[in-house]
Amino acid sequence: MFTLCSEITIGGKRFGGVHDVRIRRSIYDLAATATVKVPVTAVLKQSGKPATEVEVAKEIKAGDPVEIRLGYDGALNTEFKGYVKQLNLKTPLEIVCEDAFYLCRKKSVTLSGKTTLADVIGKCGLTAGYTAKLSMESFQVPNKPVSWVLAKLKKDYGLAVFFDLDGRAYASEPFKTVDEAVKYRLRYNVIRDDDLKYRLAEDVKLKIKAVCVYRDGTKVEAKIGADDGTEKTMYFYDVKDEKELAALAQAELKRHSYDGYSGKIQTFLVPYAAPCMLAELEDEVYRYRNGRYYIESVETTFGAGGSRRTIEIGLKV
Repeated sequence: MFTLCSEITIGGKRFGGVHDVRIRRSIYDLAATATVKVPVTAVLKQSGKPATEVEVAKEIKAGDPVEIRLGYDGALNTEFKGYVKQLNLKTPLEIVCEDAFYLCRKKSVTLSGKTTLADVIGKCGLTAGYTAKLSMESFQVPNKPVSWVLAKLKKDYGLAVFFDLDGRAYASEPFKTVDEAVKYRLRYNVIRDDDLKYRLAEDVKLKIKAVCVYRDGTKVEAKIGADDGTEKTMYFYDVKDEKELAALAQAELKRHSYDGYSGKIQTFLVPYAAPCMLAELEDEVYRYRNGRYYIESVETTFGAGGSRRTIEIGLKV
C-alpha cells in the first residue's frame, strides 16, 4: 500500500502536516500557483531545533520562498517552487503562492528601440529557458513592471509565457517546447476519463485565424476553415505576404484536425507529469486510439482524501 508523504518548506521552515495543497501549472498562465491550507497552529520543524507548535500566520510572510515536494513512501518529487503571495486568514490558514513570476511584479524596466525577444527577456533580468526567434523594430516599455512586459508579449505576440521549476522563463509559440513522455493506460493508471473525448478529423469544425506580426508592430490576418467552426488564433512572425500566411493557416488547420482525443484525464500522483511533457495514451480495448498528446496544463491536489492530478491534453504529436 502506498503512503502519501509531503515536505513543504516556507521561509526556511518545514511544516509537518497540511490540510490541503492545490497546484496549477499551465503553458497558458503567466504564473504557476499553489494554495496550501494548514492548521492555524502547526508543528514547525527547523534544522537543529526541536519540533514546536506555533501560530503559523506569525511565522511566515509575503515574499517568503516556498518549495513543495510530494510523493509516496518517502519518494518525493518537487512539484512547486515560488514565493508566498498572500495569507488568507481563514480556518484553516490559506497560503497563496506564485512561482518565479511573483518576482516580476517587484522590478521595473524601461525598453525602447530595435530589439529581439531574447534581449527583452535578458533586460528584464530573467534567465531564459527558451525564446522564440523574434525581432522587433520598436518595443516600447515606459518604466513598467516586468510582469507587465510579459503580459504584453503574451497578448501582442501570442506567445506562451511561463516559468519552469528552476525559475527560467519561456516565451515561445505554444507547443514549441517539448519534454519527455509519460505513459498512461486507460482503465489502469487513469482514475477518470469522463472528460476525455475521442473525435474524428472529419467531425472537427475549426477556423484558424492566422495573425502575422511584423517587426514594426503591424499585423495582417488570414482565416481558413469552417465559418461556423471554433476559432483558434495563431501567431506568425515576418511572413512574406498574406498568401503565405493563408498557406500557413491551412497547414495549421490540417495539423489540428486529427483523429484523436481531447480533454482531461485524472490520475494518481505517480507517474509525474508537467506541462510541455507528452501524454502517451494507451487503450487496450481500442488500440487504434493510442497516441501521444501535448500536455497543456496540470492541476495537482494533495490532502487527507488522497492525491490526484488532472491533466489537460492538447495537440496530437
